[in-house]
Amino acid sequence: MSNRLKLFRERMAAFEGAADPSAAIESGYYVHAPGKLLVDEISARIALRPSSSHLLLGGIGSGKTTQLLVACKQINEIEDIHAIYVDVSQYTDISKIDSGVLTAIAGLELANLMKDSEDGNVKQYIIEIRNLAYGYTRTQTKIISKPPKNPNFEYIQVKHDPIIKNPLKESGVNLELFNTISKLAKISTEKYGNIVFLIDGLDRLYDAKTLIKLLHTDAKSISSAGVGIVLVGPLTANYKDYRDIVNEQLDYFYYQPFFDIENDPESYDFFEKIIQTRSSEDFIEESAIKSLIYYSGGILRDFISLTQASIEETYLSGEDKVQEQQVLKAVDSKGRNQLIGISDNELTIMRQVVKTQSFIPRTYEDLQLLVRRVILEYRYPKLRHAVHPAIQL
Repeated sequence: MSNRLKLFRERMAAFEGAADPSAAIESGYYVHAPGKLLVDEISARIALRPSSSHLLLGGIGSGKTTQLLVACKQINEIEDIHAIYVDVSQYTDISKIDSGVLTAIAGLELANLMKDSEDGNVKQYIIEIRNLAYGYTRTQTKIISKPPKNPNFEYIQVKHDPIIKNPLKESGVNLELFNTISKLAKISTEKYGNIVFLIDGLDRLYDAKTLIKLLHTDAKSISSAGVGIVLVGPLTANYKDYRDIVNEQLDYFYYQPFFDIENDPESYDFFEKIIQTRSSEDFIEESAIKSLIYYSGGILRDFISLTQASIEETYLSGEDKVQEQQVLKAVDSKGRNQLIGISDNELTIMRQVVKTQSFIPRTYEDLQLLVRRVILEYRYPKLRHAVHPAIQL
């Protein structure tokens, strides 16, 4: 293998963290952004109130998963608290999730935590939770005839649907499941300290109404079992009438906007440090770094993916260093992809944002432009909206 190929493979691997933030943290690529990310605030509040409930909202790619993973690590450094990171998508189809599913997932995580226990009651709780979560079939006796005739029996199989794999039912939280989880949570707390779940993946929900429903049922049931909970939710829950409802359901609410790299020098420095942490010195030219930061729009995921795409373009071009021209090729490809499916009305909205630099999300189309990261929202140093810089209008 040539030295050039080896170098480029290493640089490509260094920017694979967009797909798996935990891998980036384990590889030492995590860069803390003082005063911007909410890790410290969430961890401090959990330390003070271990059984409290929290909701973190923000656009996809804003760094919420990384925050949860780092918060989990920080919380686990507290002596009497045991934090567990949970990716809901590993259990069920998020687009079809409904009431009761999160509670079942929490029960399964507790069951896994206590799986080596020799306590007979704990073993029984684990069996009950797994049966309810995954479903089970039970044999029952059906009496066909009674005395004075000869008693006659028939054995029938009764199937109980799995809670996790049987969504879209208006069943709420299964009472038997809740009672069993409450008992197991109490025993788990005695052994490990206060249990806190950091639940990721719900930011991919299509409709914020589903999140509201889950907060009203599952978040409440998990909290009632004496367990702390931190949830990640979709950007749309921050708008319309959802915000007030969300505030009523949980103890704490957080919103993570994108980084305003154009107006906030600290945000710009943060992105620059990410490059320095993941890339060898001088591998990416200064002009290319500036372009990468600008065209990312302050979105962590886009920044990482654009950098990797630029490295790939550089390798294919035969150059040894990433230059601005390779970055612009990667940006052009991303911009074209983001414009796919844009309606004429959405294009009009985008042009209006470019012209007036103002945007008030009211309609379904407005919210979808935010969710798809076509229009970006910044909150610091001031509230503003902008069309993603990779899109050329």
